[in-house]
Amino acid sequence: MNFEFLLDAIIDSLKLLPFLLIAYIAIEVIEYVSTRHLEHTRLLTSKWSTLFGAGFGLVPQCGFSVVATDLFAKHKLSIGTLLAVYISTSDEAIPLLIMNPSKALSLLPLLLIKFVLAIAVGYFVNLIFKKQNQKHLSIACKTSKDSQTTQAEAEHNHEHEHEHENIAPQDLIDEEHHTGCCGHDIEESSKNAKVKRFLLHPLVHSLKIFAFILIVNIIFGLIIELVGTEKLMAFLSSSRAFSPILACIIGLIPNCASSVVITELYAMGGIGFGTMVAGLIVNAGIAFVVLFKQNKNIKQNFAILGSMFVIGLVTGYIIQLIGF
Repeated sequence: MNFEFLLDAIIDSLKLLPFLLIAYIAIEVIEYVSTRHLEHTRLLTSKWSTLFGAGFGLVPQCGFSVVATDLFAKHKLSIGTLLAVYISTSDEAIPLLIMNPSKALSLLPLLLIKFVLAIAVGYFVNLIFKKQNQKHLSIACKTSKDSQTTQAEAEHNHEHEHEHENIAPQDLIDEEHHTGCCGHDIEESSKNAKVKRFLLHPLVHSLKIFAFILIVNIIFGLIIELVGTEKLMAFLSSSRAFSPILACIIGLIPNCASSVVITELYAMGGIGFGTMVAGLIVNAGIAFVVLFKQNKNIKQNFAILGSMFVIGLVTGYIIQLIGF
């Protein structure tokens, strides 16, 4: 067997590593600036929440989907807006497509489809489930009113307990933090945390994505070496009817590896544009893990998961039928 494919896979993957590092440092800055105070704004709780949610989701990071999921679990976000964030989330697809000259032009239609679909589905679901949304959001209002007195009493007690100390009552309230895709703290802003956030985490994340890309390249290269390009392409062409289903199943995996595999297969010509779109619509990073952890309504969680699968699958097949 000729092992030249192995060297080619390593070289091709290494070429992307410096660009990945630059891209993820930039993404980390965007996530830090925009996500840190997102939960405390009205952007995701106003009547324009679905529009903002669809826009936030397009940024290639995990922070928005995590915060949106937490807001939904706290009954501060409608189900339509949550779906809009999930649908528009692209995770690793954007930087990988940008770095691939032959497929970079696919990025614009991908983002446009996901953005328009996210808005359409979000507003449609909010309209259809208007009463359920009102009931869902009213729980947060009731909880907020019930906790106002308790919070005021707690702050009053803190003032008396620390009246001889230079500690402000608000400093005693622990700020809730969210965990990102690689276990990093999304909101933490200490000096040490910033070094880890803007240098260590992008480097670790870049190396992880590099490893995923290398594995995909080696496997794909090995298959070509054993089977041959013509036979492989013939098989992929004959399996186009099932590829969106497989892509959606892969997309449900709550890890950045899933979007890497889907995007890399598309870049190599292994799957079509419709199949890639189907898989990336379903993919929402680690948000599904947070959803099942935070939201106690299991039936609702599975309904959201199933809805995402159906939306991705139908969209993928429609794009295939159009022949795009």
